[in-house]
Amino acid sequence: MAFEMSRGKVPHFSMRPHPVITGLLILTLLVGLLLAMSFFTQDEGTGIYRQRGIFTLIITGILCFFLVIIATAKFWYTHLWKKNSTHARHKQHSPHHPAVKQQQYRQHRQQKRR
Repeated sequence: MAFEMSRGKVPHFSMRPHPVITGLLILTLLVGLLLAMSFFTQDEGTGIYRQRGIFTLIITGILCFFLVIIATAKFWYTHLWKKNSTHARHKQHSPHHPAVKQQQYRQHRQQKRR
């Protein structure tokens, strides 16, 4: 899975299929289809090349199926779907946020000036 480690050692998952596996999927699909097409065009009526073409299509389909599953594996974890999944935890700590402290300090200074 593609993830990056931030300073807090918490993995950051990007919500897109893995780029290397997606490229491999496209390459496998193209090579498999072109190879199967070449087998079908070489068929002379004996059925040998047709069997090779069908076998190539089956292998290509199986490989593409597994590559799709691997590329989209991170989508199975629904807790990663939310962009701000930790936002609810930060709400309870909002009085300790620097912006809130600054606002409280400003209000305190304005009250002293009056």
